[in-house]
Amino acid sequence: MKRNITALLIIALIVSVFLYTSGYRLDGVSAARANAHVPKDSVLLDQVDYDWGTVYIFHSAEKPITAISMKKLAFLWVSRTSVYYFHQEDPIRTIGGVSMANEREKATVLSVIVHDPEVTSLEVGLGAQLQRKPVIVGEPVTFSWTESISWNDLNPKALNNDGKTLYEYRYANSHHIRAVDLRWYPLGEGLQSNN
Repeated sequence: MKRNITALLIIALIVSVFLYTSGYRLDGVSAARANAHVPKDSVLLDQVDYDWGTVYIFHSAEKPITAISMKKLAFLWVSRTSVYYFHQEDPIRTIGGVSMANEREKATVLSVIVHDPEVTSLEVGLGAQLQRKPVIVGEPVTFSWTESISWNDLNPKALNNDGKTLYEYRYANSHHIRAVDLRWYPLGEGLQSNN
């Protein structure tokens, strides 16, 4: 009997070590922090919970990053997907987001921090997906949907108190499309690329 219990304990220990080294954790945020692409100094800024898991918005000295943790094996979580953003010193910064279109996991998240006191609200989405949220300068504003929406269809805008568009989230109009050029441009600016 003792031999059977000892064997079961050894097997349980081996399985536990294997799951731990594979990134499985007991909660979503621990799984996200175990994601190899999430810097160790990351600070959690915001999160969006879904039935299938959670999207975490992190910031670090290295880069802003979004990590997705999914519920697996009944009570365990794992994070295998992440998206990073570029550090920018713009008055409005996209700090995280993701669009997922898996069969079971569908989500769209966009998180922004505004440092321009003229901006009082953000508007994201079109038609039935349109959302408008007030801005607190220096605080994350996070939009989320339970479906996959292309960023092109989100049409993000930053508005002033009168509802006038001050900034648009888009690529600079140029002959070259570079990921680093996807950012918040003051209305009428960013129309030529700086090659």
